[in-house]
Amino acid sequence: MDLKDKLANESSNVGSFTIESARPVVCSPGSPSNVSNSSISSSLDNGIERNQLPRAKSDNLELGSHTATVRSVDTSYSVNQGSTKGSSNVQEACLLRYFIEELSPWFDHCDERRHFQLVVPRRAKHCLALRNAVFAVSSRHLCRLPQYTTSRGSVYHGQALPGLTKSTSVEYMLKCIPELIQFPEIQDPTHQENIMAATVILRQYEEMEEEMEEGMEDGGIENHVYERVNFLAITQTIIDTMVSTPLDHSLATAAYWIAIRQEVYYALTRQRAPQVRLDLERCQNASVANTMIVFASEVAKWRWGLKQSQKWKQLKAKYQQLHRNYLHELVPILEEDADRTRGNMFPSIWYSFDAQVTAIQHLKLAEMILIAESPYLENARGALHRKTEAQVRNIVLCLCGIALNHPRCQPALVNAVIAITLYGEYFTLQEERDALLGIINQTMEIHAWPMKKAHQSLKRQWDVLDNVEL
Repeated sequence: MDLKDKLANESSNVGSFTIESARPVVCSPGSPSNVSNSSISSSLDNGIERNQLPRAKSDNLELGSHTATVRSVDTSYSVNQGSTKGSSNVQEACLLRYFIEELSPWFDHCDERRHFQLVVPRRAKHCLALRNAVFAVSSRHLCRLPQYTTSRGSVYHGQALPGLTKSTSVEYMLKCIPELIQFPEIQDPTHQENIMAATVILRQYEEMEEEMEEGMEDGGIENHVYERVNFLAITQTIIDTMVSTPLDHSLATAAYWIAIRQEVYYALTRQRAPQVRLDLERCQNASVANTMIVFASEVAKWRWGLKQSQKWKQLKAKYQQLHRNYLHELVPILEEDADRTRGNMFPSIWYSFDAQVTAIQHLKLAEMILIAESPYLENARGALHRKTEAQVRNIVLCLCGIALNHPRCQPALVNAVIAITLYGEYFTLQEERDALLGIINQTMEIHAWPMKKAHQSLKRQWDVLDNVEL
């Protein structure tokens, strides 16, 4: 089965929606779309004012120590005189702005050049799949947050969005499928990059869909969403191509590392071995943050793989080496213990920038797993188990403290919740448990992230622990 057949096969299970019914006109990467029934292009031209989008200069992009040449990218939009007409234009302008201001940091927090804030909006003007991916993830996220919800529907920056419903994101998502399937036939490197970027955006959409099958309120299209395309499988196929024939272009490189980070997230939250195949050359030249993410991937692969003792020793030695080699780059600018006399359960830890936060959190997640799953615990005395649990609890609280002190680094709270989900059962003090549940609730309320399952699982673990008869 060739790559196109594999992609088509993965996209075939979409409930009552067929590829043909969702098929858009595929535009070339260098020219605007001619889709007559679409208002997307006018939204991009009219919906965002020129001064709202920064300009990326021609430069050499350095993602860590990986350097790639970047063509000059003008991220401004030509603005016609007059106001945007039509509710669809307003809606898509709002969704684009929402992606730029609210969602791009999820993708760019390890990227100094902010490709998903600066480059993706400009590319989306000429790539239908990228546009629809942006609109899909924005509409899903915006609809979940109560601050944008009124009795008359969603409102964003004073703009009423009566056409924005729970099914809107699914409609945008379905329109992306044809170009994903055509990825193997794409020869233009710029267009290849666009589809890669669209793929990781849709994978983020998939993360947000985790719990939507529970408590659905609408009929029609929304009820079919969980007979949906598995974007993880489609993404994996495209990533495999990225690894086997890597593009030495900046957006492709940024998309590659985001895909690796997303795969680590899936491995840790679903407690399974990562499935991504790493590009060894890129890993050798990776930034500090990406180096730690790759290490977390290796530890997760061991934890939910064969769990061989010899491999644990190798990973433990690698952790110690990484700690020695990179500790000087991960020194916090402030570190204070938790003041429990004031009800604070978490330490205060500050870092200079988001990439440091991501790096130290992934290193600590890996360290935590290696400690908790040490093969030496199998026949150990109770004292060693108690010491291990204390160390793990300390790491969990540390990860939470880092997250709370870096609210602008949005994925930090999600990483803290991962630690809570994995080893929250080690906590027995009620004040600590309440604080951990507060982290989960805050992640759900602020970031509209699916946390219901994490909350329920943790409560069940504590109930079992509290009711066990000794």
